[in-house]
Amino acid sequence: MVGASKSAFSKGTQYYVLAVATSGALAVSISLSDLVGNYPEWTYQWLSLVSLTLVSGLLPVTLPTVNVSISVSETFVIAGTLLFGRSGGTLLVLLDAFVISARLAFSRRLRWQQVLFNLSAAPISIWLAATIADIQPVFAATTTSAPPLDTRFVIELAIFSLAYFLINSWLITFALALQKQVKPHSIWLEHFRQLGVNYAAGASIAALLVYNARTVSFEFVALTIPLLVVLYLTYQWSNKRVEAEREKNTQLNRVFMSTIEALALAIDAKDQVTHGHIRRVQRYTMALAEALGIADEKQLDAIRAAALLHDTGKLAVPEYILNKPGPLTASEFERMKVHAAVGADILKSIEFPYPVEPIVRYHHENWNGTGYPEGLKGQTIPVGARILSVVDCYDALTSDRPYRPRYTRQQAEQILKERRGVMYDPWVVDGFLAIVDKLEQGDAVDRSEAGNSDGVLPTRIPAQLEAISATQAEEREFNELRRDLPRATSVVGAAEVLFRHVRRVVPAASIALFVRKPDSNELVVTASAGVALSAIEGLSIEIGARISGWAFAHKQVVFNSDATLELGPVAKTFSAPLRYALAVPLLDGPIVGVLTAYGSQPFEIDHRRLLEAAGTLFASAVPAQSGADDVPDAPRPTSGQNKSRVH
Repeated sequence: MVGASKSAFSKGTQYYVLAVATSGALAVSISLSDLVGNYPEWTYQWLSLVSLTLVSGLLPVTLPTVNVSISVSETFVIAGTLLFGRSGGTLLVLLDAFVISARLAFSRRLRWQQVLFNLSAAPISIWLAATIADIQPVFAATTTSAPPLDTRFVIELAIFSLAYFLINSWLITFALALQKQVKPHSIWLEHFRQLGVNYAAGASIAALLVYNARTVSFEFVALTIPLLVVLYLTYQWSNKRVEAEREKNTQLNRVFMSTIEALALAIDAKDQVTHGHIRRVQRYTMALAEALGIADEKQLDAIRAAALLHDTGKLAVPEYILNKPGPLTASEFERMKVHAAVGADILKSIEFPYPVEPIVRYHHENWNGTGYPEGLKGQTIPVGARILSVVDCYDALTSDRPYRPRYTRQQAEQILKERRGVMYDPWVVDGFLAIVDKLEQGDAVDRSEAGNSDGVLPTRIPAQLEAISATQAEEREFNELRRDLPRATSVVGAAEVLFRHVRRVVPAASIALFVRKPDSNELVVTASAGVALSAIEGLSIEIGARISGWAFAHKQVVFNSDATLELGPVAKTFSAPLRYALAVPLLDGPIVGVLTAYGSQPFEIDHRRLLEAAGTLFASAVPAQSGADDVPDAPRPTSGQNKSRVH
């Protein structure tokens, strides 16, 4: 019995319902005509059986996960068929379907298509099953003795029960399959095959009833009602247990997927170049899998998890290879290739309830067998891996990378077409190109809502992952700073390197290096970068005065002081007003002075730590012969803002 559904019915579903309804109406018409014309003497017995059927129909149990209800009334429907033939059974099951549909309509809103289907599927099932088994009604016999309980009777009963179960369950299965757009056999195997026991038990009880009583009396009805209640409560209890277990599994799977997602996002947060790649790949991969007709829940869960975790193995690839701003050498590419196998081996230790590891391991295999790690070819590559590889490629092509700017959508699509049948499954490529318009439209809406007009989908970093992202950025910049500073041949050259890296991790609108002028009591700006260069470059400050002079004289950091104390009221007149100052004294090494950052927003404690660390590296790495020789005797002219200036 089909219950309520929120989804709209397709044309195919509506045609199917009308076909079943027409067949059911024909079976009911034939049955009604047959009974009225041939069996007027069994009215009392038939009405007694009707009462049992209706009472049992008032106690349906809804199956979990599908909108289908069952009841214990099959026993009396089968008994009615044995006693009164296919016509009696057809009308009984029609009344049973009417009661259940009325009850469902009262508790849940049913559409007219569902009511029509419910009133038609069961009658046509009984009529066809009785015809196939050639059931001869007991009340057609001239003798008053019970029918012989012989092999023929048992075989006919078994054929009838099996046919009734298969026809009824498959009629419902096809309706659900059309409505949900999934494969019918998967629905039947998951939800209906176990119900065969219910029909078998009902047939057994019905056979004993027919063999021992041959009729249905009031006393029999009274004695049977308690049994119906017990059966109903047993059904209900079992169903609640199943539903509770299903809900528990759903919650565990939700926690499982949340854990996977958190791990994947933590890995993704470490990569400043491809950040956001995992989220986009997951969204596109799931859309493509559904568009290709993949409906198996375990397969979809496996693809969802693999899309999140497919780059896990890149933890084993050195950062200089991942972020190399140029083509990889043969040896570097060989090292890059290990990420697929390493990631799969890591995930292999996790007992996933679905096949995640093969998708991750083989998502770089090529359709023609030239991929890695094992050189699989064609259909031997898991379908999830084939889907993931196409989406992974498209996102990589349309994203900025260290070695090239992002391609346009048209360029990326052309590359996919060129690789179709060579690197990628033609079926998957065609499916992706068919939905890419819809995917891009969804991204355009996201960009519009985020206020982005540069064509780049905004990256949403969860707050708890920002620390990971910031730590990775800090590590990268300081590694490059340690590498580049010793290569500088002068203080100003070293300052350029310092400013370039520091401004990537410290939100400074401007930054200046003050160096003590030889044989004087002054600090002079030796190098500066950012906005407001007209107010900063060449600035001379007495030691102990203003912000930078005070920091130098007292050998203390000045944190978030008012920038106007250093630069005057003009500090607030620039395109990026300078409101806060962070001054760090440089007291060790061949150069002494102050490193001062100016910003529009307050600096954080981490920014102070970073500037102090950068200043220490700078003071210890600048050339020993430099220092006083690079300090100017007088200010030099300025030529603009928003760029680095050194003197």
